[in-house]
Amino acid sequence: MSVFDYPRINVQGTIQLNPGTANNDDYASSATFPETWQAVAGQPLGLIDSKNVAARTYGMSDENFIAWAQKGQTFVGSSEPIIPAEWNYYGDMDMQSVSIQVVGAQAGSCGVQVDGLVGTELMFNGSITDINPEGSPPATQFFIELLRLGPHSAPLISAGLSKGVGQWINFYRNVNIRADGGAGSYVYHALPGATINIPGWDKLHAIGAIFRYYLYRAQFDNPDNADNDTIEKLYEQQKCNPKVLELVGTFAPLYATEKLTVAPTGRLMTWDTPNIETPKKSNNNSSDGKVALAPGVLHRSGDLLTADFSGTFPDNYHDKDKTNPKFDFGAVNLVAVGGSDTVPVGPVDYADTAGGNAIGWLFDFDISSKEDLKNLLKDHPDTTFKLVSEKVGGDVLAEVDYYFVSNQQAIYGEQHGPGSLFLNNGTTEPATVSVFHLGVELTAENCPAITVWQCRSVPLQSPGDAVPISTTFKPGDHLQVDVSEPGNRLFTFTINNQDNPAPVGYPPKSYSSFMNPPYVTNAPQISLRILPNEDYSRYYLNPASDEPVGNDLLTFDIVYKHVLQGYYLLYPVMKFLPLNSPEAVGKRARAILKRTDPSIWMSTMYMPRTRDLSDSRRRLLQAWCRKALLKQ
Repeated sequence: MSVFDYPRINVQGTIQLNPGTANNDDYASSATFPETWQAVAGQPLGLIDSKNVAARTYGMSDENFIAWAQKGQTFVGSSEPIIPAEWNYYGDMDMQSVSIQVVGAQAGSCGVQVDGLVGTELMFNGSITDINPEGSPPATQFFIELLRLGPHSAPLISAGLSKGVGQWINFYRNVNIRADGGAGSYVYHALPGATINIPGWDKLHAIGAIFRYYLYRAQFDNPDNADNDTIEKLYEQQKCNPKVLELVGTFAPLYATEKLTVAPTGRLMTWDTPNIETPKKSNNNSSDGKVALAPGVLHRSGDLLTADFSGTFPDNYHDKDKTNPKFDFGAVNLVAVGGSDTVPVGPVDYADTAGGNAIGWLFDFDISSKEDLKNLLKDHPDTTFKLVSEKVGGDVLAEVDYYFVSNQQAIYGEQHGPGSLFLNNGTTEPATVSVFHLGVELTAENCPAITVWQCRSVPLQSPGDAVPISTTFKPGDHLQVDVSEPGNRLFTFTINNQDNPAPVGYPPKSYSSFMNPPYVTNAPQISLRILPNEDYSRYYLNPASDEPVGNDLLTFDIVYKHVLQGYYLLYPVMKFLPLNSPEAVGKRARAILKRTDPSIWMSTMYMPRTRDLSDSRRRLLQAWCRKALLKQ
């Protein structure tokens, strides 16, 4: 049952994210070099060639590039100077809780004792990295290194390594904040093996816990830090410029029977057309003053119908008093529609922010006494659910026919490697999808054929069109991908048959449309990064060795050019080890071997934190390190 199960322990507070931004390339589709740059005039502004995992230096020396990237520059297409490294050049890709507490807990009838948990502190830390650094990717990875609910001496819940992936990115999360501050993202972690010391939990026979949280209202800790002059002064001191986000979340039991551990399962409700008007003078990401709700998921267990609306309803930030209540657009009701009948399920009190936080935005509807609803569900197996707003004058969310879920939302492949095995949570595995129809998981036998669509998603200024790579895919089938070239791919799924024609305009023609609402919010997706590989065997004493040692041809200049330069230029957080210095790198050769070992891939100790070091480049770097150790 995933997050819908009891007990539910609900938390609320703030978290700090500290991403490095030199690899974002946010301006690649809008800003180009002026004519004064001669050789690169007209080229888009972008510091990373993410396809080849390399920095774009535009002919500059390393020292000149580093200085240039931190200062405001004039580009064609922008009315204001742009800092090429953007707002957080020195970000270390760290995430850590700031202040998060339990604000509510429900035991249901499970027998777990949750009284007295309100006010308990939650601490967790880890790191973040995008599967695709360019633009607004739909798959940011959140790596939790350590999580603890309660005091260090006697934690109620403690857990180690896990990965969650940002999904359902909603740029309409706030009606009074633009850009990233007006967005939100849903993250879902499975914590198998978590130690749980809450009375009664042991009787559940769970194997761990689910931790689902929603992140929104990203703001600089100091509002002045958005100004170019202030950012440049921070960079002069080599200081980072993190953001603080609000967080609401829920802990629930994880059971061994759960095979889908990346999202709640059941009935997915979405809405593609912005139809909720925001007040005049509102400041949001809508182009016409209207927003749409983000997805919700319904789950039925007997006479209990539960809706996860943790990311669904937008907020309304008040700048004067710095409060962030829900945007109230009138009464909203959940209804069921079967045949020609519409039966009310119940109201959704979304405007009560504190009340919603206390229940984790998981709304329970007891339908045991609703005979009309139970009869409808019995007589009409094709009954669907909607959210209806009287003020809007109609539907604001509606159940989709097919809900696609994949445990492989953010994965890595190797150029020239297997096209059916991908690195996910530190180990390789096939990628597939599960499909739900009206809350029931379909098998390969009873699921219509799935069309798998592929978009090339880099470079940002000219990504690829959506093309079908399979029209006969079934649940459980393994995704087969052409990995002859490196780069980023995004896969989405439709069922196109006589009874379920694809929506008009879906999938969108290219990734340029997909990365914006409504697709980035509502559409099913798998994001794949194929890492570049070259044949470096000429640099090894024994190329067949599992742990090759560099020969005389493998100089530091080779390693720097092919592996280290991009990290040295784009991620100054790594300057605790000067990656351009053969002496410094050689002294840390043994540590580099440990930190680049794939066995610690899930840990924040793994380097690089961007996790874009391909097999061949790792072997090259490690071969040089072994050679250096032999000389010591």
